[in-house]
Amino acid sequence: MKPTVRLDPGSGGRVASLELDGVELLAPRHGDDWLTWGCYPMAPWAGRVRDGRFEFDGEQYQLELDLPPHAIHGVGYRSEWKAAGPGALHLDLKGLWTFGGWVEQRVDLTDQSLVLSMSVQAAQRMPVMAGWHPCFRRQLSRGGQAELLFSGGYMWQRDDAGIPTGERIPVPPGPWDDCFGDVADPPVVRWPGFGLIRLESNMTSWVVYDERTDLVCVEPLSDAPDAFNRDPAILEPGETLEVWMKISWDLEQ
Repeated sequence: MKPTVRLDPGSGGRVASLELDGVELLAPRHGDDWLTWGCYPMAPWAGRVRDGRFEFDGEQYQLELDLPPHAIHGVGYRSEWKAAGPGALHLDLKGLWTFGGWVEQRVDLTDQSLVLSMSVQAAQRMPVMAGWHPCFRRQLSRGGQAELLFSGGYMWQRDDAGIPTGERIPVPPGPWDDCFGDVADPPVVRWPGFGLIRLESNMTSWVVYDERTDLVCVEPLSDAPDAFNRDPAILEPGETLEVWMKISWDLEQ
């Protein structure tokens, strides 16, 4: 049975369904929750921004506090995206993000993998981050409970507000809601008796959220959360940030 993908442009341009051999891998939506279902793009920032505030080029900016007391995961995940051709979705950031610009996401599905790519283009000088937030079910309709195979070289220390302090520390035992760097091997989620998925990206920061009993989130980011208040990547007018994530699989026979 061929893999299938369903996009939901009206719900943050996310991949709302990924089925392998008739088995759904992604967590479903519950009520008005936007944060922990499907697989959604995060732009023009990813992760938390402390108190929703940051300074850029001498000006102070205040973001909407969608996870009080912080802003989280950009503006795309709760916005309506527009079709931009087969497997492509477009989001105009004007009116959603003070700096304007646009985001485009492209989806390429084969028998062996799902590749997501994203372009974030600036209309004026601006800070930028991007990433994806896939939420996988711990228990599928077939196979055992999900097992996460993940090894980071270091973890970003979090303070009491859940924000990276900038200090890098040895990786403690999980469960985690944390960001990691120096991830040498692709993260793997395995369901014994069903198969496994492998995640790869050109981004070098990874957030793992596996504190809940019903899902596992493994998220590639272009920087650790709250980068806007450290040393953000900057786009000049007309420049584009290009990122990608690949999910490949091996199913047990």
